[in-house]
Amino acid sequence: MPDRDAVTYSVEFTEGNTDHQRRLPAGKTVVGRASNSDIVINDTNVSRRHAELIVSNGTCTVRDLDSRNGTFVNGEQIAERQLRDGDRVLIGEMQLKVRCAASDNIILTDDDPQLNLGQVIKRQVGPGGAEVSAASVDAPRLLKLLSDIGRTLVGTQPIDDVLGSVVDRAFETTRATRALLLLYDEGEGVLVPRVVRHREGAKGSTRISKTILDQVMKDRVSMLALNAQLDPRLDMSQSIRALDIRSFMCAPLWHEGEVIGVLYVDNPQGDKFTPADLDLFTAFSNYAAVAIAQARLAARVLEEQRRRERLQRYHSPAVVDRILKSGSEADAPLIAHERDLTVLFADLVGFTTMAEAMQPQQVAVLLNVFFTKMADAIFEHDGTLDKFIGDSVLAIYGAPLDLPNHALNAVRSAQAMRTYLKAINAERPEAQLRMRVAIHTGVALVGDIGSPKRREYSVLGDVVNTAARIEESVAGAGQIVISRATYERLDGQIPATSLGPIALRGRSEAVEMFEIPEDNVQS
Repeated sequence: MPDRDAVTYSVEFTEGNTDHQRRLPAGKTVVGRASNSDIVINDTNVSRRHAELIVSNGTCTVRDLDSRNGTFVNGEQIAERQLRDGDRVLIGEMQLKVRCAASDNIILTDDDPQLNLGQVIKRQVGPGGAEVSAASVDAPRLLKLLSDIGRTLVGTQPIDDVLGSVVDRAFETTRATRALLLLYDEGEGVLVPRVVRHREGAKGSTRISKTILDQVMKDRVSMLALNAQLDPRLDMSQSIRALDIRSFMCAPLWHEGEVIGVLYVDNPQGDKFTPADLDLFTAFSNYAAVAIAQARLAARVLEEQRRRERLQRYHSPAVVDRILKSGSEADAPLIAHERDLTVLFADLVGFTTMAEAMQPQQVAVLLNVFFTKMADAIFEHDGTLDKFIGDSVLAIYGAPLDLPNHALNAVRSAQAMRTYLKAINAERPEAQLRMRVAIHTGVALVGDIGSPKRREYSVLGDVVNTAARIEESVAGAGQIVISRATYERLDGQIPATSLGPIALRGRSEAVEMFEIPEDNVQS
């Protein structure tokens, strides 16, 4: 059986205007604000010893050290989580991107670009490639290989597990002493070693010729060198001479018109691979590429689904789409920051008294109907549902994404709420609901707010308190009351009737209020 080399883990992050990459050694790497941390983050939101990254037995794990503001992986708060390539760890406002690759004893060497490999046996891959003769392939071996990889196609294995399975199958069905899989990194434009296997006793550096890899990828051919050491055309290849590699096979991982990586096996003894092995290796590589591409796609779909489900608790589908398309903002907790926005409170009047005469199940059903329609009204106008509080609804407009007409959208939502409430009452004449709505505009703090163990996207500030007091002491049943700050933002697009200056608890000066007439039809 092959020995599994430990992968190399590193983290990438940006500090100031400088990009950094830090390799993670075996053992623990402490991240925190303290000067003696292994990775120091100068951020007041970061605890002195915030989290640790643990590399052991080929895995990397992040563990929160009871930090004040928590540790997040791909937007989800964690206590401990095993990390995979591409995972994003958020500590304070610093995002660490995890990278893992095959052990760095994999060396891609520079050879003479004019190196002539014309005598090497090749097979074209993809459209236009020669059909592999059925007689040249060991059918039972091919069937077993495809069956093994096929099982990964019907599952949802993580990409690292699929890559390992591909290399294991390639190793076990050939007389290779080394097997290696490299994936093409589109962002960096380079091949990155991801998995390597060594047969027992074959430890040491694995040098791979860039000339060979480049030709395999560029020409989309699989390649077999029967006795590379004795081939005078390969005499210039330092990587082949260095480890006395006499026989190797290399094939592109080709999928839907693109080469997504390379699969490579070798043996220091000549004539260990045959043309029939190359045909089998080529067919297997094509099928393996499908499994890898599907695993990548499944990972992206699952990640977007997880992010979308989290965001849909607060935002309309249109806002969710915009957040997801914005990239990194969707992958991390929404850091609290100040925003110019509009706050809406909607509250059922006299519902507590009504509920006393109802069965608990009836109360729950009625509230669910009410909240569902109110959420619809909020999302239809690109609002964010902050929370339900008893029989009240708190919504904000203008966060997390900019909304130029957030005051207008909030009033349009209130009008839609009033329309939906009439429809609810028409269907339930025995339980008539009455609602009041208050709206105020200003600057507030918005973002993921709460304790390290529980955070929610929410809004804080005087604008929220003012809206709540308007709802409590000014708005009556059936009314939509807005502050002068909101009225001025409407720019006359929705008529409103002045209620005059009204004193609010906690404010030194009276605030002019306006009512949106009930007969005002929303446009």
